Amino acid sequence: MKNEARHLSGTQLAAALRDSRQRTLALVMDLSEAQWQPAKQIGINPIAWELAHIAWFAEFWILRGPHYRDELGFAHAQQTPRFAGPDTLFDSAKLAHAARWTEPMPSLAELTKLLADQLEACIAAIPDTTNLAAQRVDEELYFHRLALFHEDMHGEAFCWMRAALGYSAPEHMTIPKVAVSISLSIDGAKTKIGIDHSATGFSFDNECPARGIILSNYEIDSTPLSAGEFAKFVDDGGYEKPQFWPDEAGAWRAQSVCAHPQRWRRGSGGDWQTRWFELWLPLEPNSVAIHLNAFEAKAYCLWAGRRLPSAAEWEYAAETHPAFSWGHSVWEWTSDAFAPYPGFEAGPYREYSQPWFHNHRELRGGAFTTHLRMHHPRYRNFFQPHRNDVFAGFRTVAISADT
Repeated sequence: MKNEARHLSGTQLAAALRDSRQRTLALVMDLSEAQWQPAKQIGINPIAWELAHIAWFAEFWILRGPHYRDELGFAHAQQTPRFAGPDTLFDSAKLAHAARWTEPMPSLAELTKLLADQLEACIAAIPDTTNLAAQRVDEELYFHRLALFHEDMHGEAFCWMRAALGYSAPEHMTIPKVAVSISLSIDGAKTKIGIDHSATGFSFDNECPARGIILSNYEIDSTPLSAGEFAKFVDDGGYEKPQFWPDEAGAWRAQSVCAHPQRWRRGSGGDWQTRWFELWLPLEPNSVAIHLNAFEAKAYCLWAGRRLPSAAEWEYAAETHPAFSWGHSVWEWTSDAFAPYPGFEAGPYREYSQPWFHNHRELRGGAFTTHLRMHHPRYRNFFQPHRNDVFAGFRTVAISADT
């Protein structure tokens, strides 16, 4: 499946970079001075640091090459910073999360200027690839495309930051609804998942190389789970029944003091309400189940007598079944740990995937806050399984005699 965003070049690539920056700024520039200074919280970055990091990342990889690695594995650039620096302050691999809250940051005026100057310099550096072969085009534009998707990811991070801190939802953003789910029968197949190194267009390193797999027949939900369906598990006391919680969730359950999702509560009339950014809203049964971690997803599956799909099952269904509805609602937990495909080779930005293998869980799809450019059936997202601040939910698969 060709994703046009992964083949952007020339003026279209420049327009996409401008669009991503416009979205980034729209997500933070409406906040008050007090909202720019939240208390330190795990899972989010200080706004000023994150904006400077976005500028630094694009400048570092696009404008400051060639790059090299020191004996400790840290990336360095031969050219010095022109806009965002020093590297020790804005390279996320070199500055621990806690330190980002204590180091002095650029003022709003300084940030506005460096972001604008960096963007224009990076756009001016887009090479003319008109007469180049496709593989050469991909090589020449790799860092521009990487910077584009990197900023799109941080735009989504600003959305979940706003939700985590109880700020207002971005303009025109509403809780996604899902259609009534049906069970889709997927015939087993010998197929491939991932992306071949020979494929044209941008790819993330963890998507490569493609690998052959054999899938048995399976039945999978056509949509992610609705809040109404998850409420049945909650109302049946699912949070209070140990048999529905696997051992790996023990530590998380020990910290949980609620018999329901952390962003749910009972209203005055006894009905469920859900936290939506700064608001408590009535839980709509046909809204998507959201802000759930992997342990909650697994517990529901045990209660329902079903299971989570593997990443391969999810990808194959997304590629082959027209009734498989995905993206634009929630990221979807799979049953797989985030791990490299056989033959994996880290890309120039090694820190993207390699440090997170085996201690994160793989998700697929795309949320309502995920830019359309990021939606791709082979894209592998990943978070620690206890995270429920991100916009994540899940769908289920029937348990067969073979599983």
